[in-house]
Amino acid sequence: MKNTKLPSLNALRVFDVAARSGSFKQASQELGVTQSAVTRQIQTLEEQLEVRLFQRDNRVHSLTPVGLELAPQIEQIFEQLERTIERTRNLSDNTTTQLTVAISSERLRFWLAAKLADFHSLYPHIQLSFSRCNEYFINESAAEMASAIQHQSWDLAIGYGKITDKHIQSLVLKKNQMVPVSAIKTNDSPFQLPWLINPENPDHQAMLKAYSQQLKSTRIIHCNDVQMSLDLSSAEQAIALIDSSLITPGLSNLKVYNDSAQPCQYPLSIYYRKRQRQPVALVAFIKWLQMIIS
Repeated sequence: MKNTKLPSLNALRVFDVAARSGSFKQASQELGVTQSAVTRQIQTLEEQLEVRLFQRDNRVHSLTPVGLELAPQIEQIFEQLERTIERTRNLSDNTTTQLTVAISSERLRFWLAAKLADFHSLYPHIQLSFSRCNEYFINESAAEMASAIQHQSWDLAIGYGKITDKHIQSLVLKKNQMVPVSAIKTNDSPFQLPWLINPENPDHQAMLKAYSQQLKSTRIIHCNDVQMSLDLSSAEQAIALIDSSLITPGLSNLKVYNDSAQPCQYPLSIYYRKRQRQPVALVAFIKWLQMIIS
């Protein structure tokens, strides 16, 4: 029964040099080892392969038919290995890896943008690019997100949703709340002021349902953009609804009605393509997101 264990890489290297040099003595000089060391390595290789590679006649060493077959293939393998190592050595420390992140404009503006300097300091060779997407991946938006990730237009997406596509993997970042806020300083109840509602936002609709009794006489203003809602909150003296994770120091001027907050229906999550092995840059970015969200 033949030995299926791979032979020693060092013995293969010695065989390659000996086959090209024509003698064990010359091979030993090229390798900087003793001739007896070359002989031992060749013997070890022959034992591992269970074949004779050299005919030994006094000090003359000629390749057997098996050795003649093996020698050029081993030479080619080591040449390829040397080229690969040389390319690796020539890789500049400035080589960058591109990562495309899909994110809503409000999440980038109020949550992520201010934190990016920290990421770049940790991973200077990962270059991020951004693509605008919906905050909620539901129905058509979910299908568009899955298609963009599968076709590698996006490397990952950040948002809310429930994805059933078997090719998309999700990772929960955090469970957040939808919170009423006001850009004006007032002691009034949030239900005494007009509400700015995005009719396409399921968490806004859930808030309306949860407080339907309190909002019976409240004026509802439709607005589908977070920044516009915050601007209108001041102009209209109205209540805006905002994801609690977006209330960062840049929005410290807001009056926040935490007592009236409601849990978001879905957790904030990352979505990316399923693979047996994820790219290093993607793993680094995901781990960083997990660190800053805690």
